[in-house]
Amino acid sequence: MRFDIIANFSPGETKPWPQVLEMIKEQCTLAEQAGFTTAWFTEHHFAHNGYMNAPPNPIQMATHIAAHCEKLRVGTAPIVLPDWHPIRVAEDVAMLDNMTLGRVDFGVAKGINERSTIQFNPDADRRNNDKVMRLYQENLEIILKAWNNEVFTHKGEFWEFPVPGWQEKNRFFEPLDPRYHDENGEYKAMYIHPRPYTDKHPPVWLMSNAPPTFKLAGEKGWGVISMSAGPKATLSCWETYRDALAKSSNREVELGEGVGVCTSFYVGETMQEAIDTIRPAINAYYEFLGGSRPAGEWTKRGYLDIGEEMTPEDDKMDWFDFLNKRGIIVVGDADYVADRFAEKQETIGLDHLMLMQQYTGVPYEKILASWKRLFESVVPRFGTQSIAQKREDINA
Repeated sequence: MRFDIIANFSPGETKPWPQVLEMIKEQCTLAEQAGFTTAWFTEHHFAHNGYMNAPPNPIQMATHIAAHCEKLRVGTAPIVLPDWHPIRVAEDVAMLDNMTLGRVDFGVAKGINERSTIQFNPDADRRNNDKVMRLYQENLEIILKAWNNEVFTHKGEFWEFPVPGWQEKNRFFEPLDPRYHDENGEYKAMYIHPRPYTDKHPPVWLMSNAPPTFKLAGEKGWGVISMSAGPKATLSCWETYRDALAKSSNREVELGEGVGVCTSFYVGETMQEAIDTIRPAINAYYEFLGGSRPAGEWTKRGYLDIGEEMTPEDDKMDWFDFLNKRGIIVVGDADYVADRFAEKQETIGLDHLMLMQQYTGVPYEKILASWKRLFESVVPRFGTQSIAQKREDINA
C-alpha cells in the first residue's frame, strides 16, 4: 500500500511559523524514514483566528521540505487553481520539479466557497460555481499546454496568451525567432522555462469526490485523491475510473490503481486514550463544517453511503461515533487502525492512503506519538509499495 502524509500544521493555534515549520519538517522526516511516498501540502488563506492555519502556498512549502528530505516526494493538495495565475503555476511547479529532480506530485482542485476566493480573482467567486469550474478547467489546460509545448498559444474564455499587441524592441532577442515573433516583431507564441524535469510533466492528481472527475482523470491518465467516504460511494467512483483508465491506456487496470483516499486517523496508546483524545476535536470540527455549508452537504446525511438511510441511532450519535463507525475517520489503538485499513484493502482494493491529523486542541506531542505508532506498528503490516510500483518492478 502507498502511504502519504499531510503533516499536522497546528490548526486552531497561532504558534510562531518557525515553530510550525520545524514541526512539519520533523513529521516529514519521520515519514521518509518509514518509507512514505509523498508529503502533501494544502492551501488556505486569511486564518485570522488560527483555525485553518495551513501554509498559504503549497509550492513554497513543498520546496522547503524537499530541500530537507532526499527521497520523499512532495505534492500540492491542492493548488486551488482558480485563485492562481496559470502561467506562474506552470513556471513554479516546473522549477520545483527541477529542484527535486522529479519528486513532484501536482495536485489541483476547484476549491470550495471560502472568503479567499474573490480576493485573488473576481472570476474565482465560488458563488457562481459553473463559471469557476470553467476557469479551473481552462487554467489546467493552459498549464499542461505550457509544459507539453515549447511553442504554445491559448485563447479561451478567461485568458489569452500571449496577450496581443506586444512588439519586441529588446535588441538582445535579435534576430527574432519566427516561432515566437511575426515579421513585425509582435509576440505571437510563448515559451516557459524551465521545462519540467519529469518526462512531459509531473504526475497530475485531481482532488475530488465527484464521479465525473474520476471519469475525466481516467480518460486523461491522471490520478485522483478523494476524501474518505462510504465503501459504495468510493467504489462507484473507483470503478468508473478503472474503466476509463483501462480504455484510455489499452491495458488491464486493477481496482485501486491510480486513486487514493485522504483519511483522518489517530493511533492511540490504547483504544480509550485514542477516543478520549480525538472525540472533542472531531465533534468541534464537523460541527463547524456542518454550519458552513447551507445546502447541507456536510451534515450527517452528506456522509451516508449510497442507499443508506439515517437511523434513529445514527441521529443520536455524536460526530465522532458516526464517522468512526463508518471508517470515514479511523481512530483507535494500533491493531484497530491496522484492521480498518486491511478491511478497506480487502473490500474495495484500497492501495493508497493520504493520512492526516489536523485536530484542534490536541497537543503536538500526542500527534507525534500517533505518527510514530503508525510508522512502527501499522505500516509494516502492509509495506509501502503501491500497485503501480509493483507493476513497474515486474516489468523492469
